[in-house]
Amino acid sequence: MKIRVFDLTKILSVFLLAAACSMTTCAEGTLPPKNIILFIGDGMGVSQISAAKIVKGRLNLEQFDVSGLLTTHSSNSLVTDSAAAGTALATGYKTNNGVISLLPEGTRLKTIVEYAIEKNKATGIVVSSSITHATPATFLAHTGSRKNHSEIAEQIAQSDVDVLFGGGWGYFIPQNIAGSLRSDNKDLLAEIKVSRQVIQTEQEFLNLSSVDSVVGLFAAKHLKEAKFRQLSLAQLTAKAIHILAAKSESKNNKGFFLMIEGSQIDWAGHQNDEAYLLSEMLDFDAAVGVGLDYARESQQTLLIVTSDHETGGFTIHNGSLNNKRISSSSFASTRHTAVMVPVFAYGPGSSLFSGIHDNTSIGQNIIQYINHSH
Repeated sequence: MKIRVFDLTKILSVFLLAAACSMTTCAEGTLPPKNIILFIGDGMGVSQISAAKIVKGRLNLEQFDVSGLLTTHSSNSLVTDSAAAGTALATGYKTNNGVISLLPEGTRLKTIVEYAIEKNKATGIVVSSSITHATPATFLAHTGSRKNHSEIAEQIAQSDVDVLFGGGWGYFIPQNIAGSLRSDNKDLLAEIKVSRQVIQTEQEFLNLSSVDSVVGLFAAKHLKEAKFRQLSLAQLTAKAIHILAAKSESKNNKGFFLMIEGSQIDWAGHQNDEAYLLSEMLDFDAAVGVGLDYARESQQTLLIVTSDHETGGFTIHNGSLNNKRISSSSFASTRHTAVMVPVFAYGPGSSLFSGIHDNTSIGQNIIQYINHSH
């Protein structure tokens, strides 16, 4: 019988993880991580991180004790898009560009969020794009095209995710209401309000106190750029962690899964805009710092930071460390590239993310940890 390389790789990965993480112990002789926080810097490559370090001096990313690299190709292209790469991260499987958490032939793939809900963990998604955009959609929905925002919104409204922060309220309101991005009269916000609190303003966010589930949609489509954003990714991340940790403790103490995306690093690459790129990278790194602080405090939290792909072929030619300035840089394109992207990990179970792997290993490892959790 002929076995494809991809299948063999997946089988070997699952076997090694099962050997390292039984129902009672994990790779470092500890219990599986109770909480898992996954940060995705959309479009973030090594050069983007290098640039942020030059202008900031020391990044939160430098405090991780495990690092590696990931290949990012999709099922049908050496150069992936966010839908296919997000699917790999969210499910552990490859798919075609443009597809959201389905195999190329259409088979539905179970996502990390769905596994976590099945295990009675609290769950959350925080992004600086529309919540229906490609990367968050791969954790929350299943559809043949990333462009199906209205369909994705409907699936999100029906989900049991506890915390959702981002933009995109236009996809959740009837077409006859100003700001709607739908072409029908479905009122998904009303549907969500049956089971979760809905907020849409900065003040409502700041006034949040004791809630165990909330959907915060702060723009009709995407949030503003970091330098104009009223709520930073760090603020959204801190609030999401607080809500999910409190809910887990009060409900069943089974922990939580949270995904945070720095969505607009990618858009800065597409626009070949260095200043935009740096502001989004620093906003993202600040959010990573919030996650790192919590992971250190809890000592039961696995923190993973990675990217779906690199965007723009960004290169640094000259600058000054003393002046924290980049004086010469360039972009090779306005599109994604096929270069490997970094991965960083901290906390229980982090050793599995060291070395060079395929991006599917992220989804596979997280899912195995969730399935072995108590």
